[in-house]
Amino acid sequence: MASCSDYLEKTPDADVTDEDVFGTFNSFQGFIEPVYDYFVDYNQGLVTAMNIGGEVASTNGASSAVASNTGDYRIWMTRTNNQTLFNNDGVRGIWTGSWKGIRVANMALEKLPLLVNATQEEKDLIAGQAYFFRAFFYWEIIRSFGGMPYIDRVLLPTEEMKFPRESYQETTDKIVADFDRAAALLPEDWDKTVVGSAFPKANAGRATKGAALGFKAKALLYAGSPLMNSTKTYDTEYMKKAAAAAWEVIKLADQGVYALLPMTEYRNMFARIDGFNCWTTETIFQKRSNSGSTHFNMLGRIYWPARFNGNTNNECVNQVFVDRFEMADGTRYNKIYDTDNAKRWDSRDPRFRQNIIVDRDKWGNAPATLLKLYIDLDGERTISNGFRSPYIVKKYWPKGCNSYDGNMDAFRSAQPHLRLADIYLIYAEAVNEAYGPTGTVPGANFTAEQAINKIRQRPGLNMPATSVAAATAAGYSSFRDLIRNERIVELCFEGNYWFDIRRWYVAHLPEYKEYWDFEFNKAWTSFTRKLLFVRVFEDPKHYWMPLPVDQTRIYPGFYQNQGWE
Repeated sequence: MASCSDYLEKTPDADVTDEDVFGTFNSFQGFIEPVYDYFVDYNQGLVTAMNIGGEVASTNGASSAVASNTGDYRIWMTRTNNQTLFNNDGVRGIWTGSWKGIRVANMALEKLPLLVNATQEEKDLIAGQAYFFRAFFYWEIIRSFGGMPYIDRVLLPTEEMKFPRESYQETTDKIVADFDRAAALLPEDWDKTVVGSAFPKANAGRATKGAALGFKAKALLYAGSPLMNSTKTYDTEYMKKAAAAAWEVIKLADQGVYALLPMTEYRNMFARIDGFNCWTTETIFQKRSNSGSTHFNMLGRIYWPARFNGNTNNECVNQVFVDRFEMADGTRYNKIYDTDNAKRWDSRDPRFRQNIIVDRDKWGNAPATLLKLYIDLDGERTISNGFRSPYIVKKYWPKGCNSYDGNMDAFRSAQPHLRLADIYLIYAEAVNEAYGPTGTVPGANFTAEQAINKIRQRPGLNMPATSVAAATAAGYSSFRDLIRNERIVELCFEGNYWFDIRRWYVAHLPEYKEYWDFEFNKAWTSFTRKLLFVRVFEDPKHYWMPLPVDQTRIYPGFYQNQGWE
């Protein structure tokens, strides 16, 4: 009988060495390229960041959606048979995917000396991306779970992995150092590099200098926020650093690298059906655009009615969140306008109707695309019996893209991780806390008030300019209150709200836990607000996600977050 050993032996040609993988730019880039897929799309999965925070709420009893209301956050960490924001099939998600990305980044930096057949530009691009990946994924982890051990090398299987958790600020300082390294190595525009010029207009979504500086600013803003500090107040020194980092990105915008979009193009950042991807002059970083009818169906599972190619598991907008949008004159919405047909949904901040669909909006060409969201004679909403409010997220839904008009194959959507408006908001918040509303970063001539007005008066938006006095007159308790509201409105449904209300240390307050419906009849003569539920959010338990239980039992230094023991 012939030996089977020959079958098990590999030929020399089948061996792949480290030099084969890491010796040239193309092969090395091929090794790290999959990391871009680990970035989370906050609008994908059965639990979105919007559902968790209270911008929207699910219509059905899906366990992962109910968990956001009952406070049972463990299900998002243990449910591996479907998509969740934190653990997506045990492969991706904020927890699972981020650690994978960190390991690849560490391996890339370790193997960098093997990249000998490359130009200096190519070496810088590989290293810059690796530092960016490591910093970004650590930031994703700590803003959900708190300070972590900062692993900056490849760990061997034989090592005793007993690294103690660091404080939020200690971890942030290391994240910031990596973002600085990335910013020094990465280009402002990949198309203007030798490598990128070979693929013009195909580099959107790659890590850049602006993205590294922008996320550095955001990481510092978080580290200086009330939740992350024992005093539950802002840390002025971190606010100064955040403002300075944001100012560096604003200077890039002033040089023409980035620009706010006019309102006529505002929606192009989020979804379109003209064949182009959702990358604009305002975009600083985002996960590569998703496309096609399959992706439309996935978003439909979250936001759109069944007869528009969605299903009955719709996440409808909270009336409390709708109230955040000001009137067109800059004053705050008042409940007395609920019955005023000229003010309730009209005469509002234009961003309201850019982001939210209301009753009797016709969101297509076919007659059947008229959306009826009133309560019918049988006591149910006409469009779907399961709808928990009369508001549908419009931000990612282009007009005419539905089962009646078609256009689903041409559908493109993206959820920006960072855009220029966010930078202005970071700058405004940080400057306001460090230097006051009319203060500036040293060496700058740009105040917190001016930063907010830059957004409010983008072409086509034309909301009234604001100031401390104007904010008070409009009904805000402080300029801080206005900045926060502006952030909520401008970045709605982009995955920021849950993180923001936590870092501001307000998520446990009653007004951030209530979910309200708004019922009315077909003739718009009867209107009623109805409290649907109060979200369970305990302080301190729900301010941090629970760590996997099995990992907290390995050694005392990797302890569980308070309330989840």
